[in-house]
Amino acid sequence: MKTTKIKLSEVIDDIAAGPFGSNLKVSCFVEYGFPIIDGANLKEYKVTDNITKFVTEEKARSLYRSIAKRGDVVVTISGTLGQIAYIPTDSKFKEYLCSQRQFRVTFNSEKVYPPYLVFYFHTWEGQHKILAFANQTGVPALSQPLKNFKNIIIELPNLKTQKKIASYCEMLNDKIEQNNKINKNLYAA
Repeated sequence: MKTTKIKLSEVIDDIAAGPFGSNLKVSCFVEYGFPIIDGANLKEYKVTDNITKFVTEEKARSLYRSIAKRGDVVVTISGTLGQIAYIPTDSKFKEYLCSQRQFRVTFNSEKVYPPYLVFYFHTWEGQHKILAFANQTGVPALSQPLKNFKNIIIELPNLKTQKKIASYCEMLNDKIEQNNKINKNLYAA
């Protein structure tokens, strides 16, 4: 398989951190509205829709740089490091506000297939590259997360190969999810 060594900055169209804490306080939360992604939504490869926090549309739009869209990749900055997931095209919401502990990345869709990159960053090698700039003093956090993420160097296959590899990974994950649901139902019976 032919690959090209690239720095992520070469294939990133946009990158932005979640809002600063003072811009998104608990007092901003509403019962339902514009969804906020937090670490609980990044436990798998895809962002999950078990959303528990919302803000008004107006508040979210005031923090527009922190809004992630379908196809974007979301990465945890502090807390449970190494979490990375993409927003699938069939997500419940078209847009999500990143929390203070995440950043979002929009990749060039002609060069990168986001699911492939997320699967890569779930491998030992990929996790090592993200965690290489972690600071373990106090709450675990990524040091200069946007700058360091853009400087990660990876071997990237062509887009067709990325999609093929990701499709196999997605099929396996779908089967695992289906088996877990069956097991859960069997235990409940």
